[in-house]
Amino acid sequence: MKLSLTATVLWAAGFVWNAALVFVLLYKRRYETVPLFTAWIVSFCGYTIVLFFAYRFGSKHVYAGLYWSTSFLDIVLQTAVVLEIAAIVLRRSGQWVEGARTRLVVMGTTGFVLAMLMTWLMKPAADTRLDAWAARGSLFTTVLVFLLFVGVVMASHQLGLGWRTYAMRESYGLVVWVTVGFTTDGLHAYWRTLGHFALLANVQIAVFQMASIYWIIAFWLPEQVLAPMSRENIKRLEALQRRLEYKE
Repeated sequence: MKLSLTATVLWAAGFVWNAALVFVLLYKRRYETVPLFTAWIVSFCGYTIVLFFAYRFGSKHVYAGLYWSTSFLDIVLQTAVVLEIAAIVLRRSGQWVEGARTRLVVMGTTGFVLAMLMTWLMKPAADTRLDAWAARGSLFTTVLVFLLFVGVVMASHQLGLGWRTYAMRESYGLVVWVTVGFTTDGLHAYWRTLGHFALLANVQIAVFQMASIYWIIAFWLPEQVLAPMSRENIKRLEALQRRLEYKE
């Protein structure tokens, strides 16, 4: 199997930017704050190398097996990254803000059901069975992660919580990439953009690389530290939230 020049360049550039991001996360010890995000980026570096050589020198069956193994791991880690952001944003002094966990569970359940439904009903614009299942898996991941992230943002906004942490910087790059992925996967699924399959895939890869560059800068810079809230202030915030919801 042969790669186009564009795909080869994007593959190589992706590895370079991800490796640089891993260096920043380790050197600046940001992995202590976002360990699951760090694990996700490290996994990218690992299976980028494995899949490249499998695609370039291996058989279709070997590549397919490795592709699906790494895709499953990627789905798990992406979901874990969103939950990690939620744990940082929606918790205060080691405890969940009242109402935050329920909102997250509801959005997570809704996102999973909707992602499964959209994946089942789609008709992928693909030449091979592998490409078709790849499109389904990609759509499932992007819908689930997109809706989970929207749920975290909505809960944070409704509960009046701030985003002045590394989780905020992580989320900015993530939401742009997931939104682009949701759009491109939707085009594949419902507009059957078979003639532009490679182009749209390259666009999604390029957007992730831009997000990686942003994360390199964002995690290199120091975090704006906020004074921790006391238990008394947390209780006042929760009581105020209940009164506001009651009036609504």
